[in-house]
Amino acid sequence: MTHLEELEENGYVILEGALDPAQQEALRGVLQPHFERHLFGRNPFEGHNTQRVYGLLSKSRLFDGLVAHPAVMAACEATLGPGFLLSVAHAILIHPGEVAQSLHHDDSFYPLPRPRKALGVSTIWALDDFTEDNGATRIVPGSHRWNGDRPDDAEARPVIMPSGSLLIFLGTLYHGGGENCSAGSRLGLTIQYCPAWARQQENFILGVPAGEVPRLSDTVQELIGYGIHPPFMGHVDGRHPLKALQT
Repeated sequence: MTHLEELEENGYVILEGALDPAQQEALRGVLQPHFERHLFGRNPFEGHNTQRVYGLLSKSRLFDGLVAHPAVMAACEATLGPGFLLSVAHAILIHPGEVAQSLHHDDSFYPLPRPRKALGVSTIWALDDFTEDNGATRIVPGSHRWNGDRPDDAEARPVIMPSGSLLIFLGTLYHGGGENCSAGSRLGLTIQYCPAWARQQENFILGVPAGEVPRLSDTVQELIGYGIHPPFMGHVDGRHPLKALQT
């Protein structure tokens, strides 16, 4: 079974070894100063013992390769069709004592009845080992095919994967952060995508400084909205947005 077939069948797929140790260390180094600001969740869903760093593309170009990773691009193309967009990219650090997050599906922003085709693709990049004790993401395998019924917590199981792994899952799959009953924190990155016609969670046009846009690859520029989806969605005064940026 291919990775795409596994994604379609189970609603998720795990790719181990997506990041080597040097990449993981570099990413942690970029994030550490932001976590030192001690910003914790504002509500139970965000987690009162959880820290988040939003707007990763404004923090470092090291995140560009993750956003445009070939395996992720293939999953998005197969699921969301051409012209798909980056929806959000942020880091999540779950500290000891955090309780389990409520089960949810990431494309619930688009209130269309289930069952239906996924309107999002989500990824989680493990920068620590994900274990049963330290807050590993919990998933309900096969729930991407369900109707509107919500699963019970007992139906969820933790995604156990080593640091450097990549979890790709469909926006219709029920999941949630796990309880951290260990003595250490758990760091992961969540990067999500949406169809070309859908509103993104993150406003990248404001979030990524205009002066940084020319440094992005063509792929990342298009993912954050500097592109045209046929026939003319995304234009600025009738022109390609990059041309408008140059004036």
